[in-house]
Amino acid sequence: MFRPRISSPSYRIISFRRFQSQFNVAIIGSGPAGFYTAHHLINKDKNVKVDIFEKLPTPFGLSRYGVAPDHPEVKNCEDTFNEVANKTDQFKFFGNVTVGKDISLEELNKRYNAIVFSYGCTQDNHLGIQGENLPGVISARKFVGWYNGLPECKDLNPPLDQVENVVIIGNGNVAIDVARILLTPPENLKKTDIASNAINFLQKSNLKNVKIVARRGFLESAFTNKEIRELLELEQFGIKFEGIDSKIFDPIVPFKKKFDRVVSRRIDLILNAMTPPNQRKRLKYSIPELSTKTWSLEYLKTPMEIYPNSTNSNLVSSIKFQENKLYHDEPDSPAKVKPIPNETNLLKSELIITSIGYKGIPIPGMEKLSIVFNDKKGTVLNENGRLIDNSGIPLPGLYSSGWIRKGSAGVIASTMMDSFTTADLILKDYQDGLLNKDSNTEDLSLKNSVNWDDWERLNKFEKRLGESLGKHRFKIQNVGKMLEIIRDDSKNEDEQFEKFKSQFIN
Repeated sequence: MFRPRISSPSYRIISFRRFQSQFNVAIIGSGPAGFYTAHHLINKDKNVKVDIFEKLPTPFGLSRYGVAPDHPEVKNCEDTFNEVANKTDQFKFFGNVTVGKDISLEELNKRYNAIVFSYGCTQDNHLGIQGENLPGVISARKFVGWYNGLPECKDLNPPLDQVENVVIIGNGNVAIDVARILLTPPENLKKTDIASNAINFLQKSNLKNVKIVARRGFLESAFTNKEIRELLELEQFGIKFEGIDSKIFDPIVPFKKKFDRVVSRRIDLILNAMTPPNQRKRLKYSIPELSTKTWSLEYLKTPMEIYPNSTNSNLVSSIKFQENKLYHDEPDSPAKVKPIPNETNLLKSELIITSIGYKGIPIPGMEKLSIVFNDKKGTVLNENGRLIDNSGIPLPGLYSSGWIRKGSAGVIASTMMDSFTTADLILKDYQDGLLNKDSNTEDLSLKNSVNWDDWERLNKFEKRLGESLGKHRFKIQNVGKMLEIIRDDSKNEDEQFEKFKSQFIN
């Protein structure tokens, strides 16, 4: 019988390690990055035990609080996350726990073989122009958090009843989401899990026009075809697309076949939308003759200054843009922009929404673990997920995944792949014997923390309350109320529902 010869000392150490003890991983953040990292670790190795730490009592991060309410299919990733959480022998959830406050990074580092930073980006990028801090200027992050029921944004309540014109700066998918929520008839959103106060404000909106403004050209648009198609299809509800400046769009059209399939399809979508309905080859729906709202895509404009509103201090009056033009350093190099001297443009707008990306913030105590945080980018210094010091040397047992690793770009699918890469690095380092320090998590107890059963109790209440109102879910937006429901001592779900429902239903 053939017996392989095993002579590697490291292999013997690994074998002993793997079969004699558990490998404990702490993940900070319960959004898609954190859960996909946990999913891959747990599925790949039965000796891995993962504890996720989340500052809110609710899990799922960007899936719960970032995905547009009219995109429920994107939240299907939560089915996978629930599968992870149900593997109770390998998984624990510590909600309502702020790392750096309720438990220190040093404590986590002592208790766990590895720590994964997956807590995303929670700070806005800034325009850096005069007027940016006026009350009538809000970030897309806050606006999205508001209509999705994020507790910290619940009181944003923009005065949409006083607004006719909105300018959105940026044209990625988030900007398109914001425009679509603003323009979609509110009755179409009522059955979604949109925040209750948001739908009330949207119903009172007097919005007439939305302009989505980008610094570069049409070919550099950051949105996906799916997103722009959904926005264009709002024409069936009387939401008219006013098109793109012909000087920008028309020169591109003759070269449509030279572009890749995605860009070519994007051009077709715009061309079709700019064609009168009675001249289109196919039309899946009827279009009202009179429009109730309009929107447009604006290009080659850099914001310069935002002006206050002399009659309403809660709003602005207009925004000035520098007109740009494109140029290339080399014929095949990416397009860049430069200003056209003495050419500016003033757009009327009572509300400005900035959608120019987010960045992360450091966790207190990072410096004690020699973690380098890039304040400009808002990310931790890392190499493909392994945290490194300024010399490029890996910091043992410290990793990152998702936006805090690479910045706020990409959709949930790309975050999944990024998280799998980080998980594979952790497993490789584990197998190579690099994470063999002692770990002890059994006696970890955190005051006021929320476990998975606690979350499920709140989850069932939200769903039941939503069903009673004809919605998928009614999100509780107050952390105190969340904890009150979780800690309630009612005998059963029926008793609890009757006890609390009147606090949320008028």
